[in-house]
Amino acid sequence: MKKFDYEELLNTLSSSGSDFSEVFQEDNVQTTYKFIDSKLDNINIETIRGIGLRIEKDGDIYYSSTNKLDLDNLKEEAEKLSHNLKGSSTKKITLNELEEVYPKVEVEHKDLPVDKKKSIFKDLDKKIRAYSDLIDQVVLGFIEEDRDITIANSEGKFIKSRRTITRFICQVFTTKGDIKEKSFTDQAVGEGYEFLDKYNLEELALNCAKIAVEKLDAEDFKGGELPVILCPGFGAVIFHEACGHGLEATSVCPKVSVFSEDLGKVVASPKVTLVDDGTLEGCWGSNCIDDEGYQTKRNVLIENGVLKTYLVDKMNSKKMNQEYNGCGRRQDYNYPPTSRMSNTYLLPGEDKIEDMIKSIDLGVFCEKMSGGSVNPGTGEFNFAVDSAFLIEKGKLTKRIKGITLIGTSKEILKNVEMVSDDLLISGGYCGSKSGTIPVTIGEPTIKVSKILVGGKE
Repeated sequence: MKKFDYEELLNTLSSSGSDFSEVFQEDNVQTTYKFIDSKLDNINIETIRGIGLRIEKDGDIYYSSTNKLDLDNLKEEAEKLSHNLKGSSTKKITLNELEEVYPKVEVEHKDLPVDKKKSIFKDLDKKIRAYSDLIDQVVLGFIEEDRDITIANSEGKFIKSRRTITRFICQVFTTKGDIKEKSFTDQAVGEGYEFLDKYNLEELALNCAKIAVEKLDAEDFKGGELPVILCPGFGAVIFHEACGHGLEATSVCPKVSVFSEDLGKVVASPKVTLVDDGTLEGCWGSNCIDDEGYQTKRNVLIENGVLKTYLVDKMNSKKMNQEYNGCGRRQDYNYPPTSRMSNTYLLPGEDKIEDMIKSIDLGVFCEKMSGGSVNPGTGEFNFAVDSAFLIEKGKLTKRIKGITLIGTSKEILKNVEMVSDDLLISGGYCGSKSGTIPVTIGEPTIKVSKILVGGKE
C-alpha cells in the first residue's frame, strides 16, 4: 500500500472520535527443517500475511484483523471497527515520511543452500550416534523466520522494519533396558546463518548426548527444603515466569500482580539486578522496534533488589500514568500488542561457582530447567528440572531425577545468596495475552539459599 492508503484507513478508523488508531501490516515467512532417522525428513514453509486494525477510546481497545488485503476490504473493516464508537471527528491524519529500520544480517536464510544445511545435519547426526550405543534416536532442526512489518498510527508514526531470527535444535533419545531418557539443546539467535561461525554446534550436540546417556543412571531423590544452585542460561526460566510476567503492565495495571504496589520497594536480595533489553544485537528476543512502532529499550526492572520500573506498552501507559518503554509485542497481526518481555536476564556478580558448591552440605545443582507454571496474582510457581546433581558435603556426587522446584516469586528473589560471573542467555518462546513470541532469558550461575525441592517419596 501507498502512504495515502494508510492515511485513508487511519482517517476512517478515527472518524468516530477514537483517541488513537493504528494499522499494523505483516509479511512473515517461517521455514522449519527437520532431520530425523538420519535423513532430512521435512521442510515446512508457513506464510503469515495480514493487517491488524486498532482503535482506542478512554482506555477501551477495539481490534480487527484480516488476511484479505485488497483496499476495498480494508476500508470496510476499518469502517466496521469505527462503528464501535458513537462520536465523530473531522481531524485529518497526515503521516510522517516513511522511516525504515533494519537489523544487520550477514548471511540471509536464502543464502545458505538446503544441501549445506543437510550436510550440517548429517555430520552432527553421525557424531552424536557414535557417542554411545545407548542412543537410539536423534532429531535435529533449523527454524528460520523473516518478518517484515509496517506500522502507521494516528500520531503520524509511519515505520517499516524486519526481524530475522534463526534457531538450531537438537534432541537426543536414549534407552537402557526399560529406561528411556532424552535431552534437548538449542541455539537461538536474532541473526542469519552467520551464527554458525560464532557457536560450536558440535559441542552443543555432544553435550546433549552426554546428558541423555547419563540420565539413564540418575537416581530418585526424596526432596525437601534445600539450598539450590541454578545453572546459567535457561535456569532463568524460573525468573522469567515467576517474576517477569508479574512486572508486565498486563498484570500490574489491573493490580493482579504480586508486584503491583511494590514500585520503589525492596523486592529481592541486593544480589539481584534484573534487566529486560530489547536492543541487544543478535539476540533471539531483540527487535529494532517493538510492535507498536517505537524503539526498543534497555529497562532495568530490579536494581540491587529494588523494583525500579515495569514493562509498559503504549495503551497501558495511559492507564498507569507511566512512560511506555518499547515493550509492546504481539505474535502476529491477529493480536493487538501488549506489554511483553524481550531479553530478560540477571546481571552477573562476582561469586565463584566452586564456593557455591562448597558452601552446601546437602542440596541440588540444577543443570538444566524444563517447563513449569506460575500464578502472577500470588507468585506461586512449580518448575520441573530436566537434569540435576545432588550436592553432598560441598561436592557434586550423583545424578538425580524427578526434581521440581516449588515456591513463590518474592521468596526466591529474596533468597538469591550468590551470583557468579558466567552470564549465559538462551532463547525460547513465551505465551501470553498477545500470543506466542520469541524471547531470551538469561542468568549467571546462582545459589538460592533455600527452596522447596519436590522429589519422589
